[in-house]
Amino acid sequence: ENGVKYDVDGKHIVDDSATAVKMFGTVGVHPTRCAEVFATKSEGGPVWTLKSEEDRNEIMQQLTTLAKRGKQSGNVIAIGEFGLDYARLHFCPKEIQHVGFRAQLEVALVTDLPLYLHNRESGEDLMEILSEYTDRFARCQKYPDGDNAENRRIRGIVHSFDESLEIAKKFLSLGLYIGINGCSLKTQQNLDVVKDIPLESLILETDCPWCDIRPTHAGFSYIQTIFPCKKEKQYNKDLGKMGFCVKNRTEPCHVAQVAEVVAGLKGLKVKEVVDICCGKNVCELFGKLEKRSK
Repeated sequence: ENGVKYDVDGKHIVDDSATAVKMFGTVGVHPTRCAEVFATKSEGGPVWTLKSEEDRNEIMQQLTTLAKRGKQSGNVIAIGEFGLDYARLHFCPKEIQHVGFRAQLEVALVTDLPLYLHNRESGEDLMEILSEYTDRFARCQKYPDGDNAENRRIRGIVHSFDESLEIAKKFLSLGLYIGINGCSLKTQQNLDVVKDIPLESLILETDCPWCDIRPTHAGFSYIQTIFPCKKEKQYNKDLGKMGFCVKNRTEPCHVAQVAEVVAGLKGLKVKEVVDICCGKNVCELFGKLEKRSK
């Protein structure tokens, strides 16, 4: 309806994932897909035109309804992933990305769900828009322990971070967590940034099936755990039963490698990194991650 598709990333997660005990979802429109949802294109034409305000409001209402239903069941824990992506403007122009981003910030305000933010070569603009909403989020958002978001004025995470330390500090000043994965650990500059971000502000990710840590990446030298791989086109159950991953495809298990890189950079034990970045920080952001009975 109006571009909101209830597929595996929507309705099934909201309604059906109670059987997947450890699986949780988010509700949102990726910035590279905002044109498909919030705009229309004339047949064969290159120009996107924003949908009417009435249609956009209906889309926001659908997203809000979906998110609220998922929140009530315990299956949906954030709005996202949404944000800005200036590296792939051929999918969606900046102006429409901004409309989609602001619309979903309103959904986050109404649902009081954390933000799962996408940022690709757009840090300054993302920060500028978020800053406009800081006071509104501070007034309405509550952390899982019931306290108002006084120290963390916007409850959320900037996922798959790969920009400068300066940009990271700006996001941290809003109270956001920084999410890191293999794409955050490619270059020495990336490593220097991660090393300087406080452990209490980091959350570890995989972004599977993307963002593996490859031998050519600066972070690879810190890896201790190697998962056996086979060169296949896609993952299948038989491959998994034999204990193999697909080459250059990440799985949830690869978060161990991200933890090892962070531990190596900071001179810490891997367990300490995991306890804080995969335990304490995750629970502070998303809560206890418990599904509710129907």
